[in-house]
Amino acid sequence: MKKKVAVFTNGWNDDYLDFALEGIRKRAAEDNIDIFIFLDYTSYDITEDNTKGELNILNLPDLNDFEGVLLLGNTLNNAGENAILREKVLDAGVPSICLEAELEGINCIRTENINGMRELMEHMVVVHDVKDVFWISGPFDNEESQARYQAVVEIMEKYGLTFDKNKVFEGCWSYKIVEEQLPGVVSKLDKLPDAFICANDSMALATCVVLDKLGIKVPQDVKVTGYDNLRSGNNFSPILASVDRGWEERCYQAMDSLVGLMNGEPDFGDKVYDSKFDLGESCGCSMGNEGIRIQQEARRRSFIMPVERTLFDWHLIEMDNCVAHVKDPDDVHTALTEMWEKSHSYEGDDFFVCLDQSFVDSMGNDENSRSEGYSDTIDIICGMKDGVSVKRHIISRSDMVPYYDNDSKETVIYVFVPLHAGAECIGYFLGKNNHKLITDLYMNSLVRHTASAIERARQNIRLENLNKILAEISVRDELTSLYNRMGYEKIVIPYLDELRHAKSRAIIVVADINRMKVINDHYGHLQGDLAIKIVAEVIKNSVPKSWKAVRYGGDEFVIIGEYDDTEKMLAIKSLMEEKSKHISDDYSLPFKLSVSFGYVVVEPDTTLEYDEYFRMADEAMYEMKQEAHKKDDR
Repeated sequence: MKKKVAVFTNGWNDDYLDFALEGIRKRAAEDNIDIFIFLDYTSYDITEDNTKGELNILNLPDLNDFEGVLLLGNTLNNAGENAILREKVLDAGVPSICLEAELEGINCIRTENINGMRELMEHMVVVHDVKDVFWISGPFDNEESQARYQAVVEIMEKYGLTFDKNKVFEGCWSYKIVEEQLPGVVSKLDKLPDAFICANDSMALATCVVLDKLGIKVPQDVKVTGYDNLRSGNNFSPILASVDRGWEERCYQAMDSLVGLMNGEPDFGDKVYDSKFDLGESCGCSMGNEGIRIQQEARRRSFIMPVERTLFDWHLIEMDNCVAHVKDPDDVHTALTEMWEKSHSYEGDDFFVCLDQSFVDSMGNDENSRSEGYSDTIDIICGMKDGVSVKRHIISRSDMVPYYDNDSKETVIYVFVPLHAGAECIGYFLGKNNHKLITDLYMNSLVRHTASAIERARQNIRLENLNKILAEISVRDELTSLYNRMGYEKIVIPYLDELRHAKSRAIIVVADINRMKVINDHYGHLQGDLAIKIVAEVIKNSVPKSWKAVRYGGDEFVIIGEYDDTEKMLAIKSLMEEKSKHISDDYSLPFKLSVSFGYVVVEPDTTLEYDEYFRMADEAMYEMKQEAHKKDDR
């Protein structure tokens, strides 16, 4: 039986994940271990409901089903994931390692934050004569950001420089926050600093973009540095000066150590590796021929990426459009399957859209789906296996992966990403051996559009159900729930046409409550309504289910159905009379309840109009009513 390792990470750190997942994959492949990656897209700038929806993916796996757990801890700070996962890991007692973040009770492999930052700052002060620094921080309470800040202050003090504590901006690791807020900060500065030192590359790249928009050139007017050595920083112009943490190697080491723990080796506590400064153009240095090569590649990518993004956008638009007119969950399956059968190059040949059962149930009512945890059953609404679309089917939540092969001879990487509408759980998207979807920045857009399309489908289905209800209400009598006059015109007469076209005999029955005026006048209209309701129930419970019954008006009823036996109608008539009598006795009605019936058989080859048949049935009913009145008068 194959061993399985659960990996938890945030998906925004795409460059990091490119290295990290490759290191994990390489070591897992040596022992044919399957990797289950649980990915969220929390950030400091999304709503509380969306954060809750993202975090729910942490509730999907039962960690007792895994031989090991690896937390990419430096990515799991946005919404308290580390604290949540620490509790789950310790409760399960499964061998575990947290990468780049210390969690009490869990082994840790990390790159220290100080040496590389010291090297960077020493380079800035000694080589570029930097004396005045503006610090762009991660979250103020984040230990990694604090350690990097202390390294900056330490080197400045070493060279007799003083850091101005007012020159700090909390960027929260976010490109967006820096891009939106830094222009206002810069506009209030008396003069530019010598350098903006940023706690990560994302914020450094945003800083370069902001400064360029303000007409401030990097590195000519001011220098900028980052931390993490992202590929995007290398592809940027100027190439970003940064600190390298050896991610692929570190993740290989983390996976290797985890395999050791899984094989019974003792806990090791904390392993620390050095970071190192990586030269770049944004600090004022020349990269020579290597810089030229990098920039040539970046220019090539600058052309390809917009084209790729446009094609991907078309793919997402097609997804949005394909569910525009669905009327039930099976329509959702059909629409998405047909769309993906045309093109699934982004999703890969093996992926599944997995809906939580509570969400599927919510399609048929106005209730919300669950917002915490997952149901016991998961509806695989659509997907691909080996490039072939799969039928809609149900799996157990504990299985998580449709068609999981426990005897596979290759290491498989599964990626689970939450699908949600705000805090409501829709389900999850599952991809197999396609983690490049994350690192190419397509995954977040793909799952958001998938969730949005399915939520739109739910709205369409609910609207369709509401329209059906309204349509049904419009053709139903409120008192009896039989068809009303509109139902007679829209449903019953077309039904009679169908019988005629099928060359089937039909019967038209007209029924009328005897002495209804007496009941209303002597016992009141409430008793009159009761009499009408009783007769309606008698009709519904006496005639074949395929027949159509109408409250034609007042106390008059019309019944139409396929017919082939005269004695059958007599039996139905006797049954209705008997039931009426029994119900009258059971209800202790203060009046005698009886019904007169008249009927006529409609031959398929007739040339008479329906109105003529109706008149004939009505006359037959009237004759019976006269006989009933004569008996009552004796």
